[in-house]
Amino acid sequence: MIENTELYRGNIVMTRVRLARNLRDYPFINTPKDAKEIVKKVNRALQKCDTFNLMFLANFDQMALESMKERHLISQALIDNKEISAALINTDKTISIMLNEEDVIREQCFMRGLRLTEAYRKLEKIDAELSKNMDFAYDRRFGYLTACPTNLGTGLRASVLLFLPALTEGRKINTLVREVQKLGLTVRGLYGEGSSGEGFMYQVSNEVTLGVSEEDILKSVEETVLSICQAEREESERLFSKNQIKIIDKVRKSFGVLTNAVLLDYSEFLSHVALVKMGAMLGMIDIDDLEAIDDLIINVRPAVLCEQYGKKLSSIDRDLFRAEIVTKKLLKLRG
Repeated sequence: MIENTELYRGNIVMTRVRLARNLRDYPFINTPKDAKEIVKKVNRALQKCDTFNLMFLANFDQMALESMKERHLISQALIDNKEISAALINTDKTISIMLNEEDVIREQCFMRGLRLTEAYRKLEKIDAELSKNMDFAYDRRFGYLTACPTNLGTGLRASVLLFLPALTEGRKINTLVREVQKLGLTVRGLYGEGSSGEGFMYQVSNEVTLGVSEEDILKSVEETVLSICQAEREESERLFSKNQIKIIDKVRKSFGVLTNAVLLDYSEFLSHVALVKMGAMLGMIDIDDLEAIDDLIINVRPAVLCEQYGKKLSSIDRDLFRAEIVTKKLLKLRG
């Protein structure tokens, strides 16, 4: 089925695979002494796998932590536990190992597009190396033991970030959520549980980790993602055929706002850039590099923006800087 993903270029944004692990000799809630020892053990074990940058969160200011969170490299739970938590992130920022979060170890791999199996294989090698050097908390009946019962078993969470403008505009997202839940999967917003589908973006991931194999989870998520993308394509064709002039008008107005605004807050940017991306996918605007638009969405997030500028910015200065970056980038992409 993977060969069909080119049909859905733009709809499939990113794959993320995560493994949750704990250690037999350590409680889920660790003391500072335990936490330090865990970081040392994991750091030593990972040296054979890749080049990782070890970061103790207590050494970073809030802006840097928020920037890493906005890039999905760390979680809010890790930040909340920053006095004893750490992260190991590889050089190309495709793998992040969070230590002393909700679970003692959370391994994550990020890849563009629908690459669930490839991302899992990368983590599988890291997980195998860690298991050689550390005694994972494992039960023959329940599998890997985790802080939250919903992660018991494989400890695997496979998710894909999707761009679904037609299903959103056609008001079919709620129906989609209900149908996906019947399959043991869930649909959440851009930042996971509790977040909304800002910018027409949603995460599809497995809910069940106990009593199923890793391969079954990956297959289920992949098949569901491809089915959703097919439904998005059909809805897009239906909406476009009925509202062609109105959609072109909305898309071009959004492009005009983004390339002429003096001040641009993130929420306003996201609502307009989603329409511009949809327009590019439908051939209404001459932009072919859809991944560049996805990157722009990340690069102008509030904390990431401040990190690029080199200091914390006021809200007005942030909006000025964002408008400048967005204008230059979109005009360059359109040529």
